[in-house]
Amino acid sequence: MVHREIAERIFAPDDQAQFAAISGDHNPLHMDASAARRTIAGRSVVHGIHTVLWGLDSLYYKNPELPLLQSIRVRFDKAIHLGDRISAVWMDDSRLNVIVDGVTATRMKLTFGSQQPVALTDPAGPTFEPTHPLDLTFEQAILSQGRISLTAAKSASHMFPAAAKKLGAGRIAWLARSSFLVGMVCPGLHSLYGGFDLTATDIAEYPDALIFRLAEADPRFGLIKLAVAGGGWVGSLDTYARPAPTVQSPVSAILAQVRHGEFHGTRALVVGGSRGVGEVVAKILAAGGAHVTATYATGADDARKVQAEIVENGGHCDLMRYDARSDAGEQLSSLKGFPDQIYYLATPQIFRRKLAGFAQDRFEDFVAFYVTGFYDLCRELRRRSGKPAAIFYPSSVSVETRPLNMTEYTMAKAAGEILCADMQSFEQFGPILVSRLPRLHTDQTSAILQSSWVDPVSVMLPLVRELNALRAQI
Repeated sequence: MVHREIAERIFAPDDQAQFAAISGDHNPLHMDASAARRTIAGRSVVHGIHTVLWGLDSLYYKNPELPLLQSIRVRFDKAIHLGDRISAVWMDDSRLNVIVDGVTATRMKLTFGSQQPVALTDPAGPTFEPTHPLDLTFEQAILSQGRISLTAAKSASHMFPAAAKKLGAGRIAWLARSSFLVGMVCPGLHSLYGGFDLTATDIAEYPDALIFRLAEADPRFGLIKLAVAGGGWVGSLDTYARPAPTVQSPVSAILAQVRHGEFHGTRALVVGGSRGVGEVVAKILAAGGAHVTATYATGADDARKVQAEIVENGGHCDLMRYDARSDAGEQLSSLKGFPDQIYYLATPQIFRRKLAGFAQDRFEDFVAFYVTGFYDLCRELRRRSGKPAAIFYPSSVSVETRPLNMTEYTMAKAAGEILCADMQSFEQFGPILVSRLPRLHTDQTSAILQSSWVDPVSVMLPLVRELNALRAQI
């Protein structure tokens, strides 16, 4: 099969902002890096429709002789992140794919031919124009129907002139506003755009509106299929209600499981304490009377929420920005008092797309967190305090189970275990508790299809108690 690359680009924050302004889709998945890290994508995602319109514009710019588009089928298979280098590849069977890291992220199937008039039915319902994404339950989302005005996206044709010249400005505006429909209206805040099947129609009916209603729903997969029309298109959109950010146990619930004052007198440094397992450990320690310093790299707002909850329940918690990939010495100058317990729970995004069986850059990223970053922190704290501390290192059951597509992560965790053994044998860091943790319920393990998770409190409370006992033996 013959294929050729027709364009290449990297989406930058300014591109993201420009498309959000035109489409109206300001979903935090695209526009707020801190919020995006709490989603299953893990970091900011380029609007899927932006990549589609860029691909179509590139195609028509290079091939203006192509006939009229009769229909288009699009599937968003993988997320494209800000900073990714992507390429648009045109196949001889009229497929246009967007490729990133050797993986097909977006698939488009184009059919050429005449456009036919279609009689459309306008469903009853309001015109939606929210300025913030609607936070709907699945049950609320499937009741949504109505229309979206295309007026706000009329300038989209200036961003994609070659596609607008071939398809018409109205159809380009409609596609841009479909991103608004999914990201702001239905499903709204916690949404994913799965793809669409559209047929080009006579644009005379509802030229300035995107009308929509429910076509099909499947709560098992979070699927909400919408029947859509207007603006020169008719067809369906596949959307998914993605899981909301994982909410960990509140301090009030943890207090009932922790003995009063059992960690009193402890100063604990929790690296990565703004969410997930680190958040849980910080709450457990504070609930037992420890003085906690929780660090964050990017989630300052999340860290402040954890701190506020701990303080409101009578605990002590300081915050400190700390990036495991940066020099430990420069960052520890703001530390208030040296810890006698260290919980190293810093982590990058674990689940990522990949093509090859082993990716060197991914392995190096994991090593920077789980090996180099861990050792540098422990060494610098030992040098500054002059005293050993009890240290917790979280390994993973993946070292035993070897899950598919997690080779680099597993190798780095195994290397961390070896490092911990040698640190205890040959250096005076203090006792190191290494535990191969199961799949705990966090943002990183969240998925559209429900998986089996273990409650982090039930796993981490015994480990915190074990490390506290080791501290007492120093």
